Amino acid sequence: MEITITLRGTLKKYFGQDKERKVEVPDNCTCDEALQTVGINYKEIPSFGFVAVNGMRVMIYDRLSPGDELKAYSRISGG
Repeated sequence: MEITITLRGTLKKYFGQDKERKVEVPDNCTCDEALQTVGINYKEIPSFGFVAVNGMRVMIYDRLSPGDELKAYSRISGG
């Protein structure tokens, strides 16, 4: 199935010049599996924050559907 992956914040550097990517992933895959498809292992990125699907924050192991937009955000900090 095809989904769109967008990286936000400091994670954008992992896509180089691309803002987002349309990718083919296995049916019923998780957000984690989709990110691994494009070479992103969230466990190895200290600044990794959270993911959202179609504008709603979800858990990294939630399942995706065809046409979903997966956004990965870096940690947000400030004061």
